[in-house]
Amino acid sequence: MKKWHIALAGGVITLVAVAGLALPSAASAHARLKSSTPAVSEVVQTSPSEVVIIFTEDVQKVSGTYGITVTKDRGPDVTAGPAVLDDTDRSKLSVPLQADLAPGRYVVEYHNVSDDDGDPFNGAFAFYIQTQPTAVDKANDAQLAQIGSEEGTPGADETASSGTPSAAPTTAAATAPATGGATAVATADASSTSDSGGSDTGRNIAIAAAIVVALAVIAGAGWFAFLRPRR
Repeated sequence: MKKWHIALAGGVITLVAVAGLALPSAASAHARLKSSTPAVSEVVQTSPSEVVIIFTEDVQKVSGTYGITVTKDRGPDVTAGPAVLDDTDRSKLSVPLQADLAPGRYVVEYHNVSDDDGDPFNGAFAFYIQTQPTAVDKANDAQLAQIGSEEGTPGADETASSGTPSAAPTTAAATAPATGGATAVATADASSTSDSGGSDTGRNIAIAAAIVVALAVIAGAGWFAFLRPRR
């Protein structure tokens, strides 16, 4: 085989390999928490009538594949009915709550299946009614924020019932001061984006570099073939 043929084949193989590296990023999408009411770690002064979650993408409306559970910290379920997926906006999921909830910490657990690629996702967070979170509460909130992250973290039952949780990464949900107002909206889940952001950036840089090398190989092979004397 001629040398420029070998070089051209090598460039094509490199491009194919690069395309394979890019596929996991496209296939790893989930319907993650974008915002919520009450907000993550928010302190509200009145008992909310419902919990509303907005996801980063639409979720499938298939019975059993989506839901929200709200429990009093180390206590009973306080939902007043099943979760409802908005027919006009399937990124919006809500669940009614019992009236006149007592002051304290409440844990919200949710799950869904992405309508985009069929990937399941689950997560959790907490909010507070007329109660300022303690240092232990904030540590538990940080662990809740890790549920569903790329690294895999403890389950919601463990974090909700643990009085002295193991050390957890510092997150915006755990360290930001709680604010009042039942209508405040949370920012996107900080832990999910930070956990995957670094690896995604590194992967993208590696892919871009590989593409440049492959294109250079192909261009060089083509130029060599163009300059090569015809027989």
